[in-house]
Amino acid sequence: MVFLVAGVILVGALGLLNLALSLAIVRRLRRQEEQRRVDPHAPSGPEVGTKLPTFSSPTLDGEVFASESLAGGAAALSFITTSCSACDEFVADMPEFASRTGLDDSRIVVVIAGEQGKARQMADRLDGLATVVFEEAPGDISSLYSITATPTTVIADADQYVTATHTGSKPALQALPA
Repeated sequence: MVFLVAGVILVGALGLLNLALSLAIVRRLRRQEEQRRVDPHAPSGPEVGTKLPTFSSPTLDGEVFASESLAGGAAALSFITTSCSACDEFVADMPEFASRTGLDDSRIVVVIAGEQGKARQMADRLDGLATVVFEEAPGDISSLYSITATPTTVIADADQYVTATHTGSKPALQALPA
């Protein structure tokens, strides 16, 4: 009889734990869905005319990237996530973007947020086109740049002032400073 009572209590506790975890997953999925429903015309990124926020972060190659290294020339910073289908299109369009802007891989920075394995796959497709910085989830760097939707590209001039922001897979190239 004691074993039966212990078994019922154990099954009940496991059921409650399962319920709590399921509710946490549902809450997270709802939050992600709300983020996906962001108005595509809503601003994402720092305001035009503001100075680029500074940060330093490890790249997927293990080197440390400092945003101050972008001073002295036009630059583009793009923010993507591993769970975004438009971000896959963005990665596919990156060769055209790099060739049309004339920026080399030290002037184009792509911040990939999400699952590291998928981020590595995306980064492999960006090899030679951009410096890739990784963050576990949209975190400190995305927050610093006020990123609310992905993909978002921020274009800056030589003095590190924002000249344009674009949400979507093909950034507006006419906003690139000469």
